Amino acid sequence: MFKLYRFVFTAVVLIFTCEVSFAQKENDKPASYNDKVLYGGCWFVPHNSGINIRFSEYSNFRFQDIDSTEREVVVTGKYLLDGHNLWLIYDDRPKQKFYFYKTEGPEEHFVIRGYPLETSEYHFVHGDCE
Repeated sequence: MFKLYRFVFTAVVLIFTCEVSFAQKENDKPASYNDKVLYGGCWFVPHNSGINIRFSEYSNFRFQDIDSTEREVVVTGKYLLDGHNLWLIYDDRPKQKFYFYKTEGPEEHFVIRGYPLETSEYHFVHGDCE
């Protein structure tokens, strides 16, 4: 009988500590955005709508860009949103990291910036597709 009580006590303690540790991990996570913010419309470079990205709810993307010879290039792949990090995992080239965030101020909006932020030529804002 003593072994049964000890077993039940140990099980209760283990369950309680697991729940506490899961709750602590949830609170320790960095701020994250729901990837539904990416769907619908296009993400384009202001004043150059020829460079744009479209995301689907199935973690797919279509990236329309212009190469160094001024030709239109379309690349596809999967994306992963991890907190503020947006990874484009291309079908035919190495993955690329972007930063996804919400601006502050009276006209808040979401922005996608290439990494590193200081030198990246990519700065996308959300809008309607043409």
